[in-house]
Amino acid sequence: MEKIVRMINGIVHTSGCTLKCEYCYLSQANYVNEIGARRAIAYPLNTIKKACSKERLGGTCYIQIIGDGETLLPEDVIDLICLLLGEGHYVQVVTNGTLTEKVRKLIECVKKEKCEHHLLMSFSLHFLELEKRNLLDKFAESVKCVKENGVSCRISMTCSDECVEAEERIHKYCKEKLGCEYIDSNRARKDDETGNAVGVFSKYDKETYCKKVEKSFPSLNLKRERDWEELDNHQFCYAGSWYFQVDFTTGTYGQCLRSAGPSYNFFEKLDEKLILEPVGTGCKASYCWCGWAPILNLIPNKCNYIPIEERMKAPENQFIEKDVLHAAGYNLAETNKEYSEEEKAESTRKRLECEKLSREIDLLRFDFKEERYDSFIDGAEKLLETDLDPRLLNVVWLVVRYGYALIRTSRVQRALDLESCWDDMNYSADYCYLMGLIYMQNGMLEKAVASFLEATEKYFIMDKGVNDYLAYYNLGVIYECTGAHEEAKDYYLKCGEYEPAKQRLMELNI
Repeated sequence: MEKIVRMINGIVHTSGCTLKCEYCYLSQANYVNEIGARRAIAYPLNTIKKACSKERLGGTCYIQIIGDGETLLPEDVIDLICLLLGEGHYVQVVTNGTLTEKVRKLIECVKKEKCEHHLLMSFSLHFLELEKRNLLDKFAESVKCVKENGVSCRISMTCSDECVEAEERIHKYCKEKLGCEYIDSNRARKDDETGNAVGVFSKYDKETYCKKVEKSFPSLNLKRERDWEELDNHQFCYAGSWYFQVDFTTGTYGQCLRSAGPSYNFFEKLDEKLILEPVGTGCKASYCWCGWAPILNLIPNKCNYIPIEERMKAPENQFIEKDVLHAAGYNLAETNKEYSEEEKAESTRKRLECEKLSREIDLLRFDFKEERYDSFIDGAEKLLETDLDPRLLNVVWLVVRYGYALIRTSRVQRALDLESCWDDMNYSADYCYLMGLIYMQNGMLEKAVASFLEATEKYFIMDKGVNDYLAYYNLGVIYECTGAHEEAKDYYLKCGEYEPAKQRLMELNI
């Protein structure tokens, strides 16, 4: 069986979901459900391919693709999945199974590329919601399509109180329509306002709820969830290094679901060494409720790791090929080097420095929001005198907001000092746009035009519009002010529905 070197939890931003389950963590966070065709991937696929190459990642990875709604809704997500499979990685796709045509299209794609044995389709069975919307046959059709084409699949279910009450109907449906008697069941999680798991989503107390669920829908996963709570997740954990998150829509790297470590754009500066700092002893969660530490043995010798032989015996895994199941819960301590005590101490020092920087920048965020620009500038300059990594999102934000603060306090000539950051930060559309404003304010129009055009060619953005209508609008203003009205009109037209541009077009009689 193939060695797996890392696991990546890949997130894509969707346009909503085809279902609305009350126990969903997104519903608990008041997620706005707006279904509509859209693209989820901002970066060119060739860039993502290079970023996710085996050479850059150190070997074969197991990559989960999951949406912040229904994963298969965006029109370009199938291209992303096939690209990752084509690179030789294993890919798990989480879906609610309602978009049967999308499922069929994906299976056709992977069969054509002959990489179906590296794919796991993880179907989330939201039985009552499917029943209410008359979509149970649709779900069964999606599962059938996957199974008939020799692709591994898992059927999992979040067990609400109502699911326990509908136990008989659910088991009958699974047996008759899906061909299975057991499913991969898990608890319905209750979150607080920050998204942190704080209990179970149930009218019962936790002990009563768990007993009911385990009796109605027994599974290996429920046993593992009990183990997760008992694991001391504040021992040295390699999440962030052996396992990490990538937002495939924005490119943002994160250590884990509840970590506050270094964050940067995974799809930029591809020739530089990856920043893969482990969480160590700094996990912010009360327990490992995401479960990746015990599943992947991220806290070696402390995780009660379940080997492949035991997972193969679980009846809910009957539709998963052994190689795929092995990859899905690979013991990453076997393919990665553990730190020495000295290396752990150095990692902890870096983490504390990163946390200190984040706290200092958070205070400056408040100053900037409250328009206390003098205080913000003083604090920002002190930080900018230190040795900061220009790849970190916090640092990009700091530099860009520092420039805005200088502009808003009429220190535009002083803002020209930020030219010195060009080589390090011109991968950011926000920085290029800022420099366009600074040059514009200083009457350096040729440089302003070049900077705004540079911004429109970038994919990494923090503020909406800086690589699009805002840059085009300022280009229009420059050309209008220099009497080049036709060029100005062209750029204003590129701004779409941006109201200031529409006003300028009216003034120019368009």
